[in-house]
Amino acid sequence: MSTDKNVQQLIASMTIAEKVGQLFILAFAGPDKEYALSLVKDKHIGGFYITDDNAGDLQQAKLLAQSLQAQAALRVCDAPLILGVDQEGAWGILAKQTDLGPGNLALGKVDDLTLTANVYQVFAQQMQALGYNTLLSPCADINANPKNPIIGQRAFGEQTERVASHVAAAIKGIKRTQNLACAKHFPGHGDTHTDSHRDLPVVDKDLLVLLTQDLAPFQAAVDSGVDLIMTSHIKYPQLDKDNPATLSRTILTDLLIKEMKFDGLIITDSMNMWAMRKYYQPEQAAIRALEAGAHLIMLSEEHYENESTDYKAIQTQTIDGVIQAVESSQLDEAIIDKALAKVLLHRYKKLADTEFKTLSAISDKQASEFSRQACLRAVSRLRDNNSLLPLTDKPFYISFMANPKGYENIVNSRGIGPNDARSAKDGILNQLNLLGKNYQHIEYHEFEAWLAKQQTLDTPLVLVTEDYPLAGESFDTPEQVNRVQNALTKLADNILVLAMRSDYELAFYPQLSTYVCAYSSRYLAAQQAVYSLFEK
Repeated sequence: MSTDKNVQQLIASMTIAEKVGQLFILAFAGPDKEYALSLVKDKHIGGFYITDDNAGDLQQAKLLAQSLQAQAALRVCDAPLILGVDQEGAWGILAKQTDLGPGNLALGKVDDLTLTANVYQVFAQQMQALGYNTLLSPCADINANPKNPIIGQRAFGEQTERVASHVAAAIKGIKRTQNLACAKHFPGHGDTHTDSHRDLPVVDKDLLVLLTQDLAPFQAAVDSGVDLIMTSHIKYPQLDKDNPATLSRTILTDLLIKEMKFDGLIITDSMNMWAMRKYYQPEQAAIRALEAGAHLIMLSEEHYENESTDYKAIQTQTIDGVIQAVESSQLDEAIIDKALAKVLLHRYKKLADTEFKTLSAISDKQASEFSRQACLRAVSRLRDNNSLLPLTDKPFYISFMANPKGYENIVNSRGIGPNDARSAKDGILNQLNLLGKNYQHIEYHEFEAWLAKQQTLDTPLVLVTEDYPLAGESFDTPEQVNRVQNALTKLADNILVLAMRSDYELAFYPQLSTYVCAYSSRYLAAQQAVYSLFEK
């Protein structure tokens, strides 16, 4: 009997609660594995969003994945769970033990499609070895707005064709493994002024503009056979004046499925983000997303939301609310059955093959080299008007413009983000020491007083700017710009800015003579950026 017929027979035998639960991808706090197992057994859920908070090393990750899948195998519906991770480079899990490279923005600057495919194969291959089977990547957004507070380094850049080509390359790399790929955040999060973790953004573009810009990378993803597409909690009033994309049938069904011919799974971005939670009741938002065409409802438990709410209660409220809606005929059971059939077919056909081997597996040594090369090749000297570079072995000053208190937010409990406590500052200073360079570090709290004493500057001064893609909060980039501008007003000629971030700040420094950009805040990128300061 075919898988399709088996799935239809299985669905016919399932209760409404069993059906509904399979359409949820949930998260859980810390190493609370017993609660996670209860979600599989009692709430019948279809998968998990997993972070370092759940498993902090490779062995813990393997054991977690094995335990969750073993519990799922005991159910009547024994399809493998979707175990999803935000492994996308600029964001990622197990950063000290896996090869994340510099992130998408840097890969886009290198513009080597083979390298991008290889880096994403590494992501998928390393996650597959742990039992995590779904990459919630690549990010298919375009950096159309330099002030975008949440995309930045997560996107492949600001040029539509380049972003589209790298999205396709990333999916190609993932598909060399058994892992599923997920393009996000449809129909595009790159042209927003607002972080949807905080509020509901609005993008006022018509369909024609979207088709030639924001939607092109998603079409490339569809054409590349991407398995999942994640929705965005953003209003596009010229497409749907009433509903954000996640709740819009016009956007999800009419545009994505019918017009763009997407035949995979539509998964929502986290329904706990404030873009949803501020304006919609949890269960009603889930119902409306399913009615709009979503197949999977995700709640990824943002840390800021959990500070004031009981996440377990919200999970129960949401699932039970959908069940009650079906039982009361508020939500047509046929919608649930149709979504479930698609979800189960993907899970049985694409995740159940335990004998699958990664094609042309990349060795650990190659994986590390791909990450290192990507970081090094991305570093760019965008200005050197006064020929300050290379620094050679002469003495120089260095100071970091970011407030050190900001580093505390790089890793947040039960949150998403870089998930690596090692800052770019750590990487730079450690590498300078390793190379034995002759420098004097001017501490953050001492810098203003030191600057006030300087009349002239004969020794190069390296000012380091940083930015990190943090969900629901911001790094202090405006304050860093002010500090750099203040220094330039007094000592412009001998200042070098090393940017561990995007280059979008450069417009604020017209008088700056030397600017080097790494397009990444990763620890490895910081180490490689140091080398670039001393090479001819």
